[in-house]
Amino acid sequence: MQDFVLLLLLLLSMALLVVVGRGLLRRAPPIDEMRARLAAAKWALVRDFSTALRKDVVVTDRATAHRLLVRGGAGGAFCNRPPTSAASSVLSRQRHHNIGSAPYGPLWRAIRRNLVSEVFHPSRLRLHAPARRAALRGLVADLREQCASSESNGGVALAAESMHAALFSLSAAMCFGDNVDAARVRAMADAMEDLIRSLVGLSIFAALPALTELIYRKKWNKLVSLRRQQEELYLPLINVVRDRRPSGEGQTYVDTLLDLLVADDSCSASGGSNAPKQRLTDGELVGLCSEFLGAGTEPATAALQWVMANLVKHPDVQEAVRREIDAVVGEDAEEVGEEELGRLEYLHAVLMEALRLHPTVPSLSRQVIPEDHVVLDGRRATAGTTVQFPLERLARDKTAWADPDEFRPERFLAGGEGDGVSLVAAAGSAGEIRMMPFGAGRRMCPGMGVAMLHLGYFVVNLVREFQWTEAGGNMAVDLEAHVRFLNVMKRPLRARLVPRRKTE
Repeated sequence: MQDFVLLLLLLLSMALLVVVGRGLLRRAPPIDEMRARLAAAKWALVRDFSTALRKDVVVTDRATAHRLLVRGGAGGAFCNRPPTSAASSVLSRQRHHNIGSAPYGPLWRAIRRNLVSEVFHPSRLRLHAPARRAALRGLVADLREQCASSESNGGVALAAESMHAALFSLSAAMCFGDNVDAARVRAMADAMEDLIRSLVGLSIFAALPALTELIYRKKWNKLVSLRRQQEELYLPLINVVRDRRPSGEGQTYVDTLLDLLVADDSCSASGGSNAPKQRLTDGELVGLCSEFLGAGTEPATAALQWVMANLVKHPDVQEAVRREIDAVVGEDAEEVGEEELGRLEYLHAVLMEALRLHPTVPSLSRQVIPEDHVVLDGRRATAGTTVQFPLERLARDKTAWADPDEFRPERFLAGGEGDGVSLVAAAGSAGEIRMMPFGAGRRMCPGMGVAMLHLGYFVVNLVREFQWTEAGGNMAVDLEAHVRFLNVMKRPLRARLVPRRKTE
């Protein structure tokens, strides 16, 4: 069916090319310019369709996944990603990139290294503790208000929406600073949601950029409009950071980006380390901020929902987490602080089990480039082949886990089959890959550390603050997944909450 649709699009594109050509003739531009336009359009179509018609290869064997993702191909790093539907890449026709979409090379290394060594470095993460506390307090207050206003409905709370708002506000504070007013934060969150909705189901934007403006004109214009809205929302905040800081100081993500010098991949390929470097443009800054806000909010919200949904479904596990909290944190403590998280072993087991069963990214994708020597089933994969690694399937391997489809956190405690399993092993440090919810190898998620910190911090405090039980009817917890860009709950989390601690 996919090949038939693509063939139909190819015929349509050829017809459109004829129309464009006739239009050019009617306007009678210079002959050399007309030939150049037609040639560019023709080769863009050929390139786009040849990319779209390539078949994916799916790897479900853990040993093969480890060999390819961690050790790479024999002749190359096997670190390239296929064209993505990230807004920055789509709208620039794969010329402007963020960390997730950039081809493996100097640009990708520079922007990723900046993120890991600056805002995500443990020393910098500690500086954002006040923002985390503020986001948690806002979330708890919102859930308490819902409980009080819905007593006639049994205290049912719209947990998913509240979690998303809290995590987006936290990401915004880490990106721009904690002085962004609440109305602008809500506007940015709404714009991000609209942008994600516009891209869902339109991966053809990435595969066939030369046709997108013609075939999906209205949707394309909507995407362009949303991008302009992002610029209108983000650029004033970026300029505020520019104006208030001396060079080299500041703790927000924007602070680090303003000082960053990057080399263009096309120049650095021939010029080596001496290739000229330049500062990021405003458009690139907006794209990287958009990625930071989206990647810091959407996967974390999905993961937080999966954890709390499983705790609702397994009240015995929820109570075990609560007992561990009470043994470590005093009753009068305002919150479970970040310094206590490392002492909560059962909580860690719960997080690991939820991530094993419900990795928020459904699969990893790598694209073979000519320098790679990727061998699959005894044959070398041709350049351009996309290799998919389905994360949930790999993490439910019956050879690695007993009863792999069951939610059983005890498997990650001492003596269980998950004892000693480390997410860091997926980075290639040691051991085998038995689960990789944050990816593996050089292109594994750079935010793994901050994601685990935020997930543990919010889960432990939400369990301490409320008794979570299942609502009835169409608000009951449904653990069925709905796969889009992320692996999210098909039905957003709703739960009946009972506050456990008195407020002053």
